[in-house]
Amino acid sequence: MDDQQAPSAKSFWHDLLVLPNLLCLYRIFGVMAALSVFYLGYPSIGLAIGCTAGLTDYFDGYYARKLGLVTELGALLDTLADLLFNFLTLIVAVDLGVWPVYLLVLWGLRDLTVLALRASAGQQGFTIPSIFLGKLASNFIFYSLVLMGLTYIEPFGPGHFMTTSIYWLGMFGIHSGILMQWLTAAVYLRTYAMKYQSEHENKKGKQNASATDSD
Repeated sequence: MDDQQAPSAKSFWHDLLVLPNLLCLYRIFGVMAALSVFYLGYPSIGLAIGCTAGLTDYFDGYYARKLGLVTELGALLDTLADLLFNFLTLIVAVDLGVWPVYLLVLWGLRDLTVLALRASAGQQGFTIPSIFLGKLASNFIFYSLVLMGLTYIEPFGPGHFMTTSIYWLGMFGIHSGILMQWLTAAVYLRTYAMKYQSEHENKKGKQNASATDSD
């Protein structure tokens, strides 16, 4: 029994410590460190750490494909890192009063819906592939979160034209990003419904063929 478990454990740690997955781990722990520093009274340093953590999202997938290191663990870590980054940063935006709470609610409902769809799809043996609009939405949200941090820090001083512009640019970006996310959710729901129907028709056909053969 122990001999059978050893290769599995070795595979897990090997996959965990490859470069793309280390970048995901940095994004997870980096955003938590950024928020800690932010609330300790060093918002500029916290924002800088958060930006470096968020930027790893551009590189983990690239290196995974380039180096042939695409793993199921990597997909899990990437999803977890994205969810934690956006969730924790939106929590801060609402807590500081920079953005309204409905943005967090809209983001959360959408992501929970997509997670449920993909979990159900996986149980039935099919996948729901990502689309470009979803990637674009993620970019809008990330840069809007950076602008949110700048809005709070007010690098140009309170009431300055640039400070106000940064705020409204961030508001436009986050609303646009969440809207695009909901549009992708609609596409994913349509894909799920089509594949769900196809899977059940295939199963029904196999059952009918099996019943015919037994007769």
